[in-house]
Amino acid sequence: MKPTAETCGLLLDAVEQTCETFFLTSADGTIVYVNPAFEALTGYKRREVIGKNASILKSGQHPPEFYKDMWGTIASGRRWSGRLTNRRKDGTFYTEEVRICPICGHDGKPTHFLALRHDIARETQLEDQLTQAQKMESLGLLAGQLSHDFNNLLTVIIGSMELIIEELKQGSIGQKLSTEILRSSKESAGLIKQLMMFARKHDLRPVEVSLNEPLGELKVLLDNLIGKSVSMAYSLDEDLLKVKIEPEHFKQAVMNLAVNAKDAMGGKGGILIKTFNAGPDGLPPSLARGQYAVFELSDTGPGIPKEILPRIFEPFFTTKPKGKGTGLGLSTVYGVVRQNGGQVFASNRHSGGAAFTIYFPAVK
Repeated sequence: MKPTAETCGLLLDAVEQTCETFFLTSADGTIVYVNPAFEALTGYKRREVIGKNASILKSGQHPPEFYKDMWGTIASGRRWSGRLTNRRKDGTFYTEEVRICPICGHDGKPTHFLALRHDIARETQLEDQLTQAQKMESLGLLAGQLSHDFNNLLTVIIGSMELIIEELKQGSIGQKLSTEILRSSKESAGLIKQLMMFARKHDLRPVEVSLNEPLGELKVLLDNLIGKSVSMAYSLDEDLLKVKIEPEHFKQAVMNLAVNAKDAMGGKGGILIKTFNAGPDGLPPSLARGQYAVFELSDTGPGIPKEILPRIFEPFFTTKPKGKGTGLGLSTVYGVVRQNGGQVFASNRHSGGAAFTIYFPAVK
């Protein structure tokens, strides 16, 4: 039984109002219909694509063999499904799960192709974040074991050197060399402490607190640490929800972020520190729905190059010249935040500069 005119009208209304992308092409790939969801996703208006070939969406991200296989499948009357990266009108890329269904005539040959497309930007983002989290977890386990063993060795070295220095003649070359060895050993112990913070090997004494309180205690220290050539601005929410964290660890993370921002700006520019509440909607995909107290530090520097953004929290990864940094500042931030039950995200601002945003679950 053929569908009635009323049923056809309802089907068209459904296609027009669905959030999934529908578009219809002729057998040679000429676009004959797109729905509003297509316009919203691609940035193209109907009048701009009707009569054009579907290849205007090609991103160049797939090899020729990919398209040859796809067209060979649908031209033979079979359905094709897969993941496709296309290009919007503004030139940006997007990835979809695509199903292409041939519409065949009486002779069994396709006359049109119906493409049903589902935007998987959120799923792709979650996959990337999961992969990154697994990598950071593996690095944390490795760093934790190495730092624990190395810390035990350093404890023996430092204790032995302190005893040796007491036995050596005051002002002798041996005492001077031994003092230098002791100083270097203590600096190494400091690095190991940061590594252990990344690996979350520190004991916690969490308390319920508003993030504004430790930030208030840090203000004078931060102003002195950053210097007068960098302006410090604050925008703190007076009604900020309380969280359960180790305040001293949070202070360490904030200082590391501030120093990192200062270095990224070359010692000149501006830093803005904000706190605000967030949730349950509009949160990053990796966060569970709920209420969060948020800390954000942004700067007016050049931002973070896209190619290094995924590695920004890895231990010993640094873009600074040799001898100018250990690469543990941001990894320490990552470890501290995770150990206190939060998540930290690095991003570039549309207006320029980088932003580090930390979400802590609010106390229920």
